[in-house]
Amino acid sequence: MKRNEEITTLSEEIMLDITNNRIPLHNVLLKASRLSLMIDMPSNATLFKDWAKYAEQNSFVIETYKSTIESAKDHDVAISSANPYQTVYNPAGNFMERIGIRSEAKKVVEYLATYRTEAYRFVSEVFSKWKLGNIAESIFEKKRKRVEPVLREIFPDVGQRLNSIEQNILSQNAEDWKSAVTSCRTLFMDIADILNPAKTDEGKNQYINRLKDFISPKISSKTRKNILNKLLEEIKMRMELIIDSTQGSAHKDRLNLIDAENIVLYTYLMIADLLEIYSNKTKK
Repeated sequence: MKRNEEITTLSEEIMLDITNNRIPLHNVLLKASRLSLMIDMPSNATLFKDWAKYAEQNSFVIETYKSTIESAKDHDVAISSANPYQTVYNPAGNFMERIGIRSEAKKVVEYLATYRTEAYRFVSEVFSKWKLGNIAESIFEKKRKRVEPVLREIFPDVGQRLNSIEQNILSQNAEDWKSAVTSCRTLFMDIADILNPAKTDEGKNQYINRLKDFISPKISSKTRKNILNKLLEEIKMRMELIIDSTQGSAHKDRLNLIDAENIVLYTYLMIADLLEIYSNKTKK
């Protein structure tokens, strides 16, 4: 089972545990702690474990309160006096004791209710986020399966290239993120050299124009053609802005990881479209 599926499965299970009251609260919170570790949130994992300890301790306290309040009930008594002039009052009984028991029980119940609702809120947010990730991953996987055989055919070293890009994106170093973006640009250039080789030295650097020229006669839909052309221009602009803004020793603008990740994703999806067109052409 993939990580996305494991996370969404556990999240859904925890939500059902809470809404259907299937297991004790402290067990629910321990599951939430495990879920937190799966999504790299160790502070949340510790918090849910602390809550689980409190919840387990107080599950017994709640039961104790029930028996204690029963024991503190006032028993029926009859009071009289042989002195006709004496005023007789009923004893105060355990009224104040019962107030104290109820007050303490209320505090514990409020804490437990907070734990329950906060755990559900956290888990439902995780479920929503990663469920969407499952959908996106499914779409991406379909494209990958269609494209990789063609990509490996024209680039025998593509596995090494893609692995290098992935490792750079997973790094904590902004220089590695920039390297990933630069590798994406190189990949576009090399694909342009294969799909539509430059006829002049000047055309060598015009790789996006050559890719657009490659696309143009092979797509009958004007809408799709325009979309792909706009995407190519957008990707080129993003890559060049990122590379140019981080040039030099001063590094005036620090590269953001999200921007680099987006470039990698857009690159893969755009290349998938290009190679699908190339594959259809070679089949004819």
